[in-house]
Amino acid sequence: MAMATALLSLAQAADASAATTHRADDAASGAITVQSWLYAVPSENVLSATVWDCFKITGAINDRGGGPTWTSDTSYHEPNSMSSGGSTAASQECADKAPAGGFILVPPPEAGQYQFATYTAAPGSPGGLSTLYAIHTLVAQRGDIYITFAGTYNMTGNPVPVKLPSGSTVEVQPLTTGPDCTWLITGGTGAYTGIQGDGTCFGNAENTFPWVNHTEEGTVWFARTPN
Repeated sequence: MAMATALLSLAQAADASAATTHRADDAASGAITVQSWLYAVPSENVLSATVWDCFKITGAINDRGGGPTWTSDTSYHEPNSMSSGGSTAASQECADKAPAGGFILVPPPEAGQYQFATYTAAPGSPGGLSTLYAIHTLVAQRGDIYITFAGTYNMTGNPVPVKLPSGSTVEVQPLTTGPDCTWLITGGTGAYTGIQGDGTCFGNAENTFPWVNHTEEGTVWFARTPN
C-alpha cells in the first residue's frame, strides 16, 4: 500500500512539473520583433561574407546580445538615412558585436535560365534581384538562437521594379531586401532549448554597407520534448 501511495505521489509530481513547463512554454510563445545591426566582412566579389551582429528581441521574448546601443526606433534607423557618414554611425550601434555566421548571394539568373525564377537579370519588371541565404546564431544573454534567412537583395545602384502576386508593382530600393524575405528559427540553447519560429524580414544597407540594418517580425513557440 505504501509503495502504491509513493508511486502515485511521484506520478502527480511529474504531472505538475509537466503542467508548469507547459505554462512556461505558453508564456514565452507569441509575437516577437528582432532589431539588429549586422557587420559583414565580404569576400572579394561581395557574393559571400562572414557576419557579426548586435540585436534586441522584444515581445514574447525580451533579450539582447552584442551590446546594442540604440535607444529608440529613430536612432535604430538613423544611419540609413544619412547622406554621408552612415557607415561610421552604424558602427556605433554595437558596443560589443558578436560572431553570428555568414551569408551567400547568388546573382540573378538570365531570362529563361531557370523556369521558376521570378526575378531575372533582364532589365525592367520583374528586375534583377540577387538571391540571399544566411545561417546565423543569435548569442543572447539567456541562450543561443539558431536562425536561417532566405530572400532576395537589390545589389544594384538603382531601384528594381518587382511585380507582386497580386499584380501590383513595388520598387525595391538599392541595397535592400525584396518583398518576400523570410526567417526560420530551428532551435536554441539555454532558455531557448526547443524554440522554433518563423516570420518576415527586411534588410537595409543603403548608406551604411558593410553595416546592415536587419529587422525580423514573426512568431515563436516551444516544441514539446518527447517523454
